[in-house]
Amino acid sequence: MWVIKSGEVVVDRHRSHLHNGVACLLPDALARIESLGREFLVEEVVFDRPIGETVCVATAADDQIVYAKRPGRWGNSRFVLNRTPESCSALVVILKAVGCGEYVIVTAFIGHRPEPEPWDRRNFSQQADPADAERRARKFWASHALVWGSEEVVPGTETTRCPW
Repeated sequence: MWVIKSGEVVVDRHRSHLHNGVACLLPDALARIESLGREFLVEEVVFDRPIGETVCVATAADDQIVYAKRPGRWGNSRFVLNRTPESCSALVVILKAVGCGEYVIVTAFIGHRPEPEPWDRRNFSQQADPADAERRARKFWASHALVWGSEEVVPGTETTRCPW
């Protein structure tokens, strides 16, 4: 259990989705986050030093791209085959209000704040401008990818054809 800067309690969920190496960074990161009464928070906390490696990297035209479905996801994610994780000083923390001044951690990972993946229409529908949200997501994921091997994929879902 932790507390964010604005005083709300933060708890982890039963089936935690904390990525490797972030648990020790959470107290410092959460101490910098204010809820401002929001129900859903996606916060990027920048540290003054490298804190690990990000597996979401910018891609270039000569990168080898493949798409594959990750377990528990509705669509394919974009992966890059010929890259390695990069040093990073940022941590993304996603929190959801669960009532009575309490939040639960949805996920936390080393990296910069990404856009939702282009297949995540439910996310877009919750935005003020769903079409703009989808446009931003497509633009982001056309120029970024997860490093192949950094995330589990469902065998047999790999394709080189962009599914969105």
